[in-house]
Amino acid sequence: MSKYIKYNECQVKINDENIFALRASLSADSPSESQMTYGGKIESYKANSYLGSKVSFEYYATGEIDNIYNLTGDIPCSGEFGGISFSGAYLTDYSINISPYLPVSFSADFVIFSGYKNELSTGAFTSNSLELANGAHSDISNFNYNNIGLDNPTSISYSVSCERVPNHEIGNEFSSNVRLGSVVKNLSIEGENIGSLINHSGQDIAGVSVQPKTLNNLSRGQLIECSGIIKSQSLSVEKNGFIKGSIEIEDKVR
Repeated sequence: MSKYIKYNECQVKINDENIFALRASLSADSPSESQMTYGGKIESYKANSYLGSKVSFEYYATGEIDNIYNLTGDIPCSGEFGGISFSGAYLTDYSINISPYLPVSFSADFVIFSGYKNELSTGAFTSNSLELANGAHSDISNFNYNNIGLDNPTSISYSVSCERVPNHEIGNEFSSNVRLGSVVKNLSIEGENIGSLINHSGQDIAGVSVQPKTLNNLSRGQLIECSGIIKSQSLSVEKNGFIKGSIEIEDKVR
């Protein structure tokens, strides 16, 4: 029987916590190769690598703490998406995008190493009026080192990438454990009112802190801090416009 599930019936959860998801997706990739007989006939297909399942969310943070951010370490999680439940998931990418007068959007990508149960079902997604972080009221400041040279930021993007290294053993379908590899933070800012922006030497260090807040000055999600090498800088100008600049900071945490 066909089943139609509307957005407000599709619950998204991480560790039993409801997520105010704007969109969500789950995909599975099964690497396989053909097994051919001597005459060139394909006899069957067999997996030549582990099942790669991924789940991605774009969402709004509704509390002072965004618990998904805490999963950037060596911590697995479980979740649910439209009745499809999964476990043994690890966060690989986490990002925040801030623009003037728009709600601050968060996104997270997970890789699933323990499979999932496909029991598609409806839920009951309801929410009361919520105060969301807004770009017009988010705080940004240099907290150390060089001034980045952008006094009027117009766009801020922050991301954390976590490498996951599964350990697969002979005789087991799923990985016995997952090790945390490299962890890299990136923060990019575009803005106006250019100061001494282009001083790129490949060795300059900068640090920036950002706090997403609501129109009523309430924090939404943790304070973002990125302190590292100035990876890139740029200037641009357009007809009838003002000169704009951008800067990207990279912090290799691990």
